[in-house]
Amino acid sequence: MSNTNLQMVIEIKTKNGPVLKPLEIHFWDLNSSKNPKHLHNLAPRSPFKFFTDAIIALCYHKMTDYKSLSKALKNFSENAYRSYDPYTELYHKSASRIKSLKAKDLAQQIHFENFEKQMTQAWELAFKHNTVSLSKLKAALDCLAEFEHTLGAPLIYNFSINFNEKFTDKLRCFYSFLFHLRSVIAVDHNAHVEDSSYESVKCDSISDYLPKADYTINDALLYWQFKKLSTPFIGHKDKDVRLEKLFIEPLHKNFKQYNHNACHLINQLPLSFLNTPNQTELEEALHHVQMDWLLGSESGLLFKIREELFGVLEGYDKIFWPECSELNDKTASSLNLCFELSEKHLSKIAA
Repeated sequence: MSNTNLQMVIEIKTKNGPVLKPLEIHFWDLNSSKNPKHLHNLAPRSPFKFFTDAIIALCYHKMTDYKSLSKALKNFSENAYRSYDPYTELYHKSASRIKSLKAKDLAQQIHFENFEKQMTQAWELAFKHNTVSLSKLKAALDCLAEFEHTLGAPLIYNFSINFNEKFTDKLRCFYSFLFHLRSVIAVDHNAHVEDSSYESVKCDSISDYLPKADYTINDALLYWQFKKLSTPFIGHKDKDVRLEKLFIEPLHKNFKQYNHNACHLINQLPLSFLNTPNQTELEEALHHVQMDWLLGSESGLLFKIREELFGVLEGYDKIFWPECSELNDKTASSLNLCFELSEKHLSKIAA
């Protein structure tokens, strides 16, 4: 076994607020003599329990194509990223289950390719040598907004978006970088609260993006029953105009207004999926497909990335932890995370 290891300091500069807002991240190699003076006396330690700090660094190196690492460290970092990042394996497992639902829209292919180019340019703007300027990620958020507008359809429960595998791999890495950055901010926040019962925050890779998912399923089942029952009364030669105008259309409008996500879930699924004679089976199937869309589709990735970008740019307390908005502002500080990732950590995973 080689003695290759990655020793790094992640320096996160923040802005004051109820929850600290990250502004800029610097990545320093502990073995470099060019480090700032205040980092010279730091000693490396093992990564956090869930390798949150190490994953941030590994994602940074992957987003910058490992340009600042030697060949040996590049190979080690690539292996470590595959071992520790939880979202790649989750993505492939979920993607295989919804493969039959994904429709290739050749007319949209040019939009997909343009988006890949624009998002890559946005990454190059924010991810520089040893530094990530988080304010510059607004370009990525603007890119997402323009892409959704071009598609003419919401990202949520969209099964028609297809990117090439290399770009999708970068998207997964970008999401993981943003999620684990928020996790580190949560760790720091929770370490300084006076009452952990009320003031602690948490990160959840499902409910943070699809809160009350079971309620959505109940609404979706209700909307599906409404669609089935109303279909015979729409467009029939003997239709009653009053029924359509005074009952069906207003009710459909209310469904779309108050249960938008549930309606979109049903409308994006093929009839072969929905025409299940057993209501319990359909309810379970809708729950699984909702989770698989979030964890294993390109649009699910974009949906999560957009939420994380809003959190970075607007403040996590405004997007993910509104319960913290009434807390007193914390003083801005620089968070320094020092860790060493070695072959022995990888061998534990392999074992």
